[in-house]
Amino acid sequence: MSSWARKFYAKQAEWSGIYWGDVEERHRRKAEWAYSVIGVPPKRVLELGAGGGQNAIALAEKGYEVFAVEREPLLVKHIRRLLRQHSGARVKVIEADFYQVALPEDGFNAVCYWDGFGIGTDEEQRKLLWRIWSWLRPDGVALIDVYTPWHAAKSSGHGWQVGRARREYGFDGENCRWIDRWWLEETGESVEQSLRCYSPADLRLLLEGTGLVLERVEAGGMMDYKTGRFVETAPLEQAMWYVAVLRKRM
Repeated sequence: MSSWARKFYAKQAEWSGIYWGDVEERHRRKAEWAYSVIGVPPKRVLELGAGGGQNAIALAEKGYEVFAVEREPLLVKHIRRLLRQHSGARVKVIEADFYQVALPEDGFNAVCYWDGFGIGTDEEQRKLLWRIWSWLRPDGVALIDVYTPWHAAKSSGHGWQVGRARREYGFDGENCRWIDRWWLEETGESVEQSLRCYSPADLRLLLEGTGLVLERVEAGGMMDYKTGRFVETAPLEQAMWYVAVLRKRM
C-alpha cells in the first residue's frame, strides 16, 4: 500500500468524525443492494477497509457472516464499540493491512471494497485484484466502488469544511488521479490522498491477467457543485463512482 495512506486515513478519521456514527439508513440501503447480488444467506462476506464498521454491520444484519479488515487502530476500536451495541451482528474484526493479511483458506462468497479502490499504482491494484480472486469461492462475487475520471475532473477546486478540517479536491489529468487534500487551518497541518480513477473500459484492461471479469456496473451518485447538493442516483456518465460487479473467469 502507498506510504502516505496510513497517515492520511488516521488524520482523516481523527479530524473529520465521519466514521464515528452508528449504522444509518444509507448503510442499510447499500447492504440491501449487495444482498440482491450476493444472494440469500448463509454466506461468508469479506469487507476490505471496513472504516467505522457501519457497512459490515449492515451486511451482518442481513444474515451474513462478515469478516471486516481494517488497519487503522482508531477505526478498529470504533467497530468493536459498535458491535457491543449490535450484539447480534456476526462480524469478525481483523486489524491488518489487506495487502498482507492471511485469511481463511476456504474462502468467501463475496468480497466488498467500498470507497477506497485506486489508492496505489495500477500494479498495486492488480496485486489486490489477484488477492481478491484468491479469496473468492468459485461462485463468488466481488463488489468494488470505483471512482470515475469525469466526475473527479469537474470536482477540482471545490472544497468545504468537514469536522475540524478543510477539504479540497484536485485532479491530476496526466495520471488520472483524484486528489483529496485535508488540512487544519489553525495549525496548517495537512494530509493528501490520491486515488486512481477508472472508466469501465479502463477497468477491463486493468483486470487482464487477474482472473476476474467485469460482469456489470451499477452507477452511484454525484455531487451537484452548483447547488451544493448530493444526488443519490445518477447516470453513469455523470456519476462520482460505480460499483463494479466482478466474477471469477470461467
